[in-house]
Amino acid sequence: MEVVELIATPLWSLGFLIFLWYLVTIVAAYMQEFKVGWERVQRKPRLAVFFVAMFGVATIHQFLALAHVLVFGKKATRGFAHYLMGSFYSWFGPFLWGPFVFEGAENLPKADEPCIYLANHQSSVDFCSIYTFPNKAHVVAIAKSSMKYLPGFGLMTGLAGGIYISRGKKGTMAMMLELGKERIADGLSIGIFPQGTRSVPAKGVPLKPFKKGGFILAVECQVPVVPFTLCYPDDFMSSSGPPPGVKIIVHPKVEPGDNVEALMEKVEKTVTAPLIKAKESLPDRRPDAKKQD
Repeated sequence: MEVVELIATPLWSLGFLIFLWYLVTIVAAYMQEFKVGWERVQRKPRLAVFFVAMFGVATIHQFLALAHVLVFGKKATRGFAHYLMGSFYSWFGPFLWGPFVFEGAENLPKADEPCIYLANHQSSVDFCSIYTFPNKAHVVAIAKSSMKYLPGFGLMTGLAGGIYISRGKKGTMAMMLELGKERIADGLSIGIFPQGTRSVPAKGVPLKPFKKGGFILAVECQVPVVPFTLCYPDDFMSSSGPPPGVKIIVHPKVEPGDNVEALMEKVEKTVTAPLIKAKESLPDRRPDAKKQD
């Protein structure tokens, strides 16, 4: 009996720490979504379900992927991990948030054509979009290093071929280029949100500028860039009715050329043009605008 109690005590402690890890992560992710610029968030239960499922399902998937890597190796498991995540998010995203409607789907390259997918970054829901793409390409993410510590999801992103980088640290660009070239050489595509930080477009507020990393990678590897724009309705989070869904505009692919600045300028204008047009019809949320009203 004493032996059982001695074993049970550390197991309970470990279980409590794991529970606390998941709880803190879910709450932090949930609260962070309130800070990206939504006018108000009414779909709170739906948002909570999204994060619970995001980390919970990824936890189950990670054990399947870890078993797979032991038998088939790291490279084979990238495809398996991507398949698991795609099988879930391709239906769960639209089920929870409404249809992901494509405009310009004919611009998507073949699934086995390595390229750089670039889009604006507005919400945690964004990452679901790539799994709904009709071409079913294997796209690996470039994400900030802190995301690797997300329970379940962090490991699954890595197992699927994702690249984690530490922003602002010396050698980060060189590491991203090295690993990015490796993924592209393996026939995988790279997905990047070049704005880095999520931000909801608002009238009178400048859009966050794009960063060079993805464009340098495209030029270095000489692979095309596929720009796409995620267009969320203004009431995406504020309405309590049926979820409105997301429109995804896929723009014609852009050949990299040899000028990083020119490539970035062209792609940034292409991606942000629909957002700039849409936000002109929105109410001005600047404090000084409210005072004038």
